[in-house]
Amino acid sequence: MNIFIKYLSHIIFACALGYFGLLAFVFEKDPMINKMIMVVIGGFWILWIFARSFLKIVCAVALLGAMFFAGYYVIHAEEIECKKAGREWNKVEKVCEDKKTVGEKLKNAVSDMVKSTFQKWKESNIKVETNSEEE
Repeated sequence: MNIFIKYLSHIIFACALGYFGLLAFVFEKDPMINKMIMVVIGGFWILWIFARSFLKIVCAVALLGAMFFAGYYVIHAEEIECKKAGREWNKVEKVCEDKKTVGEKLKNAVSDMVKSTFQKWKESNIKVETNSEEE
């Protein structure tokens, strides 16, 4: 009984092939039509085997895609919620900020560059002074 339950579709296809094979080769009743029906049944049987495997692959890929999407959403939840609220995510400070105009962005970029340049210049002067004091 386990074979009938587990391989029911294969048993149905085998019985259908056997029936039309019997009609075509033993009883010779419309042999050409019955042979063509056998070819069609065989084709559907092969298609059934591939379709079952294909459905498993499609389900596995869909599940994998859902897992990647959920993982991305969990990791970037704050950033996504910030963008949904119509605000802007600051990647450096990792905070949600109000959107800035192009002029404000340019002004901030220039001021950050000036600050970093001044900081580097200040650090280089400190190094020069400590080296001259050591001599």
